[in-house]
Amino acid sequence: MFMRKYTTVAIVAIMALFVSVSGAMAYQAAASTSLNVRSGPGTNFGVVGVLQTNQVVNVLECNASNTWCRIQDRTTRGWASARYLQPISGTVPSRPGVSQPNVGITIGGDGFSFSFGTGPRAQVCFYERPNYSGRSFCARPGSTNRMLDRNWIDRISSIRVDGNAQAIICTRPGLRGNCVTVDRSVRHLGRFANTTASYRIR
Repeated sequence: MFMRKYTTVAIVAIMALFVSVSGAMAYQAAASTSLNVRSGPGTNFGVVGVLQTNQVVNVLECNASNTWCRIQDRTTRGWASARYLQPISGTVPSRPGVSQPNVGITIGGDGFSFSFGTGPRAQVCFYERPNYSGRSFCARPGSTNRMLDRNWIDRISSIRVDGNAQAIICTRPGLRGNCVTVDRSVRHLGRFANTTASYRIR
């Protein structure tokens, strides 16, 4: 009975944490062009609305390939091409609602303990081409490169984030210029593609 009570408490805590993690993954984005909103994730679905250039919407989730995202604003709700949605927050999110959370929990007392954990080794990998292809290199938290060498400066197009890591990437050496924080994997950096000159991993 005692063990059942603590097990129930542990499961409830884990479920609550997962809900809070997934709920935090929505973000705002602006349409980079006049953009059709469709009833489903593909051009074979009907058009239910049109976004104007620079119109800001809430991105609720994206499909597994991160090519279509479900969006909404005050009057429109549907799916739009991820290629034309530019994040406007300080981070560059990817696949909200699909990314796996990095969680670790231990609950114990009076000779009983319950542990639960997920998440890969924390690191950030940089790729020369979109969709995590081409040449690549990885860095661990605590790493800083204040000026990429000539083989990599302005040549990073996608970033994969593993575990509880994040990268600050900047367009100029010395962590200067326009800087953004990437805290999850990004298949294409959009306007930040091929502009990275320095980075810090934390």
